[in-house]
Parts: sequence; structure tokens; C-alpha cells
Amino acid sequence: MTGPTLILDKVAFYIQNNALLAPSSTTLFGGGWHAIAGPNGGGKSTLLKAIAGLLNHQGNITLQWHNDAKTVGYMPQLSPFDASLPITSSDFLRMHSDKQPVWQRYKKNPKIETVIEKVGINSLLNKRIGTLSTGERQRVLLACALLNEPSILLLDEPMAGVDKQGRAHILRLLQSFKETGGTLIMVEHDWQIIQDCCDTLVWVDGEILAHDAPEVILTPLQAPTSLQAVNNTVYRPIKSERHYAG
Repeated sequence: MTGPTLILDKVAFYIQNNALLAPSSTTLFGGGWHAIAGPNGGGKSTLLKAIAGLLNHQGNITLQWHNDAKTVGYMPQLSPFDASLPITSSDFLRMHSDKQPVWQRYKKNPKIETVIEKVGINSLLNKRIGTLSTGERQRVLLACALLNEPSILLLDEPMAGVDKQGRAHILRLLQSFKETGGTLIMVEHDWQIIQDCCDTLVWVDGEILAHDAPEVILTPLQAPTSLQAVNNTVYRPIKSERHYAG
């Protein structure tokens, strides 16, 4: 498997003439692990939702597929579930399968069983989705994103609310996905994770202001006193993607 290369050409999103994301262009190469970071309210999730096709954005987003498995896995930003919702984690997972409807919940599906084992959520299957802890819900959402064997994963803060052990497990899964050739794009706040794991970093604050290797962007900012200090330090609109074109 080789994941797709993603090309953004003047991608923007407006609400009542207010730009949540000003026109932005860049290229994310296939098979890479790309982080999206920036200050709160800067448009990180907006950009990821636009890439996922969930927003009526302006500009063009092109996925250059390198294989026939044209499947996207999307993990949304964590949101609470009603504890009274009569849906188990198993039901929720099977709802996301493109092969098996939820009413066939007791029918064995090797693909679903493989994902359950890989993500380590066997003990959660019979629990109501609304009663899970934050970290447990994140693991179920990740399993849903992996379910249909995607060649590109879009993850919105996958580590939010996850403990140290859980983070290590998720990072191993994502590294394994990348090693098979998959493309990873994730919104992430933890600079250490970005520096340790990611090939490139896209810095977003109202628009894409920088796209480079993580150390190039983050090294000058290792001990910022505030996010304002981050924004005032080095970022200017990028002129070239010569290092990261697909």
C-alpha cells in the first residue's frame, strides 16, 4: 500500500464572509506522517474537516492515489456521548463498517475482529459508548477510522485525554500504519510527539503559515512564554513546497 499525496490549492472556508481559514496551499506527500498544529481557534480542525470533505470549502483539494484502495479513515475530535444511549462500543464500531450493518452484530467479521484485537478494545465491546472514559472512547474512535482498511488516516487530536500507556499504544499503531505505506495527517498539540514521530509540520493560524520539518519550525520555539510568542517568532506565509512536494 502507498497512501495518496494530498495537494491543497487555495483552500479556504468562510462563515458569513468571516474567514475561518484564509486561502492556503501546500502539498503533503504520500506515505508521510504530517502534523497540523497552531494556536487554539487557528483553524486546525477546520483544515482537517475540509480535507475530509466535511466542509463546503473554497479552493481545490486533490488526492493523488497510488493504488486502488481509495479509502479514507477519519477520527473526529473527541465529543461526549449521552451515557443513556443504548449503543455498545461493538454496535458503534459495526455502524462504521462498510460491509456489515449493525443488525448483524453477532455475525463474525474477520476484518472487525482484527481491528478490535489490534487496537485492544475487547474489554470495551459490551460497554455502552456513553459510559467509556475519555481514553477508551479515543481507542474506539481510532478503531472506527481503521475499520475499512484506509490508505490515508485523518486524525483530530487522537491523543486527547489518553494516558501515557494509551498514547504509547496508539503511537505504535500509527507507526505501523505508516510503515505499510499509509499517509497520516493529524492535528496534535504535543510538540514532543510531533518532533519524535512526524515527517512534516503544518503550522496553521488563520491560514497555513509554515510547512517544514518539525525541528525547523519548533526548535526556535522550545520554551515560548505564550502562544502569542509562538506566532510572533518566525512564521510567514510559505512561498515554496520544494521539500515536500509529492
